[in-house]
Amino acid sequence: MKLRIDRADLLDAVGWVTRTVSTTRATLPALSGVLLEAADGRLTCRATDLDVAAEVSLLATVDEPGTVLLPGRLFAQIVAKLPDAPVEIDGTGERVELRCGRATFRVRRMPAEDFPALPQVSDDAPRGTVKADAFGRMVTQVGRAASSDVARPVLTGVQLDAADGMLTAAATDSYRLAVRALPWDEPVEGSALVPARALMEAAKAGTEIGGSVTVVFEQDKVTFLLGDRRLTTQLIDGQFPSYRKLLPDGFETSVVIDRPALVEALQRVAVVALGTANTPVSLTFEDGSVDLQAGNREVGDAAEALPAEIDGDGLTIAFNPTYLLAGLEATGTERIRVELRDGLKPAVLRPHVEGDEPGDDLTYLLMPMRV
Repeated sequence: MKLRIDRADLLDAVGWVTRTVSTTRATLPALSGVLLEAADGRLTCRATDLDVAAEVSLLATVDEPGTVLLPGRLFAQIVAKLPDAPVEIDGTGERVELRCGRATFRVRRMPAEDFPALPQVSDDAPRGTVKADAFGRMVTQVGRAASSDVARPVLTGVQLDAADGMLTAAATDSYRLAVRALPWDEPVEGSALVPARALMEAAKAGTEIGGSVTVVFEQDKVTFLLGDRRLTTQLIDGQFPSYRKLLPDGFETSVVIDRPALVEALQRVAVVALGTANTPVSLTFEDGSVDLQAGNREVGDAAEALPAEIDGDGLTIAFNPTYLLAGLEATGTERIRVELRDGLKPAVLRPHVEGDEPGDDLTYLLMPMRV
């Protein structure tokens, strides 16, 4: 292998694929590597941990085609430190030589034959296309509600449902539930329980590249096609909760409030709650204001009041401040609507928009805490 490639392009590509490099499978050392394949004027970089596989193809000046496997983390660190000049890669010798400007690195290659073949996309698999920026925003909003508890693998995923021209994403850790829908540009029917980590990587790539994302549904995996990038992930085995049954069909009290002001007030009041296990923040909605309170005997207490538009009876409800802040950040609009039934039933946060102003179809359901 001999080739010449733009350093910035190589840095982006290697930085992306190495996020799927395995760091735990000691019995399969090849999974810690990045496979480089040069042919037909392109360099293809591949990496996998067997659960998630990433591939990106770049334009390159290829003098001699070939394939080499390099240690992924080391290769990424080297490329990140190279000067801003074209990179020459020579894999014809015992060690792979990288030259850039006045810098030269010689890296011991890994056995390329040990690298597993990446899953291929079936030509007849159902696929749909959605705008990359909208897809990225949806995943960011919903993915934060997924659990990080590997003992409950089903809850570490995001459920994707494609039906009736819409793509719906849902995630829950049993304390909160986030649901968001957006229309397909090219619709498809299908469903998949996707690991949140893999979905976040696909969304990040889509946001960086722009354009559109093609989602390919298959029986045991889902693939995201993003320009010259491809990410394939195995699906989580299990049944995602019937989340639609958890969504309330009505509310007794509706509150509209300025979101940035509420975020700042919550962050201030929560200083005495964050870092202390099971310390909630109480919100009292009454007489045109929301009163926030938090505290405990060991640390102290704090309170703050904000104006709010309240339609319905006043009530008090308490939340985990971290989960509430995550919901407020997910909505993203200047104002939000909080829908409540009573202090012991789940509350719903939604973006609040006026008139014809565009808004996201986001539902963030949050379980209250008992105080």
